Amino acid sequence: MSKLKTIQRLYDQSYISYCATYVAAILAFWLFQDISQSKALNIWFIVFSVFTLIRFLITWRFNKTIHNEDNEIWLMMFLVMSAISGTMWGLSGFLFIPEDTLPLLDSVLYHGILFLFIASLIGGSIITYSASKTVYLSFSFPAVVPHSFMLIAQGDKYHSFLGGIFLAYGVIMFLISVYINRVFAEHNKVDAENDRLKSILKRNDIKFD
Repeated sequence: MSKLKTIQRLYDQSYISYCATYVAAILAFWLFQDISQSKALNIWFIVFSVFTLIRFLITWRFNKTIHNEDNEIWLMMFLVMSAISGTMWGLSGFLFIPEDTLPLLDSVLYHGILFLFIASLIGGSIITYSASKTVYLSFSFPAVVPHSFMLIAQGDKYHSFLGGIFLAYGVIMFLISVYINRVFAEHNKVDAENDRLKSILKRNDIKFD
């Protein structure tokens, strides 16, 4: 029952997360058109659009289905989808801002703007995805780590500093998600105990409000 409630929490709150992520994708697509290779940017946005539609359809299907023994399948499906989403945002740093095509400070500025996009998504998803530590990590890790190490590998102090801050931010948000996950776990325990007590009262024909 606890696992089912965790999965329901993930799917019930996911529509807002999908919409926010897609709005961010639209804004990023518009903002980086002037500096990105149009083919790579267009392919990224088309794939992201199709992927978002698939996520909506999967969530709609989940809400229309009665769940008994298929909890693991739905959880794995959500985890895979969140990992793909995180990976696409992690790749955006490589695709949106081609290396050695911009002056140093312009490159740092655009990477910083992209960092704000991804940081906002990670922060916004923390309530939804923290129902499962694995799910939150599957989104945040590929979204943060590749981009961070790519910035650090640039070698200059500006990119390295930005990459270090980005990586530290990801670690801090994950620690916060662990705490939120514990709160959810305690809430599930309380709900399970309440359900058990209600079942005992019902079996003994004791009325309760």
